[in-house]
Order: sequence, then structure tokens, then C-alpha cells
Amino acid sequence: MKALKQLSWRPIVTAFVIWFAHFMVIWAASEIWPHQWTANAVAWGATAVALLAVGVHWVRVKARHAAGGLSDWNCHFALGAVAIATVAVVFSALPSFVFLP
Repeated sequence: MKALKQLSWRPIVTAFVIWFAHFMVIWAASEIWPHQWTANAVAWGATAVALLAVGVHWVRVKARHAAGGLSDWNCHFALGAVAIATVAVVFSALPSFVFLP
């Protein structure tokens, strides 16, 4: 008889928390320094940090699933959340690349 794997919402929520924190940082930068290079630099730096954090989270989810810590559906939902958060991070930073002052 197999033991049931623990269900956890943390891997799913963590991806969206990373995106939310990224969005709030770049939004605050655009409000503090509207139409200035400083806001763009903050957005680029925050995007690099957020993409790194999403990548680390992806590796941790895969490792936890491989070790038997996550059920299959929970892993799939978590990886889907990571994919959505990655796209959200990239698209929320897109205006800082397109609309350079």
C-alpha cells in the first residue's frame, strides 16, 4: 500500500507571489520616476531577479516531485503556475523595453 503524498498549495502560490512582488516593484518605480531611465533600470533589474527566482522555484518543484514530495497533479499545477508567472513577469516588464524615453 502506498502512502498518500501531502497536498500543498505552496508551490502553486509561490509562483504567483514572485510575479506579484515583481509587478509591485516595477509599478512603484514607474510611479516614483515616471518616464525616466531610472524606472526602466529598476524594471530590468527586477525582471532579472524575478526570472531567476522563478527558475529556482521551477527547479525546486521538479526536485520535490522527483523525491516524492508532491503528487502528480500538484506538480503539474505548480509547473503551470510557474509558466504563467514567467509569462506575466516578461509581459509586465515589456513596456520598459518598448517605450524607452
